[in-house]
Amino acid sequence: MSDKMNLSIEADVISNKELRVSLDENLQKLKALPSSRERRISIAKLQEAIMWLGMDLKRLNEPNPYPNSYDPSNSKIEPTADGLKF
Repeated sequence: MSDKMNLSIEADVISNKELRVSLDENLQKLKALPSSRERRISIAKLQEAIMWLGMDLKRLNEPNPYPNSYDPSNSKIEPTADGLKF
């Protein structure tokens, strides 16, 4: 893989992570407001957006932040990647 392509992938990873953090900050603000049907839907959609950006990190071959997630021999649950609160 060329250096130019590696830089592009690295920029995509950084962008996805920045977006996930920003979306989570807004998600926390929204969750602090009085609830309504529309706000609950908005919360779900923000959570979906954060999840899909996480899936895009997987597409970019970002290392798995949850190494124990598929290991049924233990009960360890890692904290959310990027320090997100969801």
